[in-house]
Amino acid sequence: MQKLLSLIERITGNVGVIAAWLVVPLVLATAYEVFSRYLLNAPTVWAFEIGYMMMGSHFLLGAAYTLRQGSHVRVDLIYGSVSAKTRAIIDVAGYLFFILPFMLWLSWGLWDYFETSWVDMETSGHSSWNPVVWPYRLVFLIAIVVLTLQIVGEIIKGVQVLTGKSSTGGAA
Repeated sequence: MQKLLSLIERITGNVGVIAAWLVVPLVLATAYEVFSRYLLNAPTVWAFEIGYMMMGSHFLLGAAYTLRQGSHVRVDLIYGSVSAKTRAIIDVAGYLFFILPFMLWLSWGLWDYFETSWVDMETSGHSSWNPVVWPYRLVFLIAIVVLTLQIVGEIIKGVQVLTGKSSTGGAA
């Protein structure tokens, strides 16, 4: 199980690095748009589309890394004051019975969403640039699949705490 957990966390870490680097083209596109629009009086046709695609990709791809780092928001009325084993029970039950089934269903649905846009060569319809949207939908799918993998990793961490193989567990 430790090898699987290491692999999942390596994937999540690499995807997190990619997500972080997406800020660079986002900032460059936005800065160029501001320069072009206000100094040259020649707005671009592509900056808006690049902006929402980069920001959306940054947010979506960063979700699994954020979970891995324990940085998602928790309602901490009871969770912070209970033992590591009790937190592990809460985590494993929540991830296994609520979040994981939803994420698997969402991943399946996003495959159809991506496939339809690929087959139909669907375009955005938001600007005169009007790019195809399948690459963005593929990122959406990949991000949710990686988040699902990280949820499996969090379940493994919780099980390790419950079996005494770890004392810290997940990101608590």
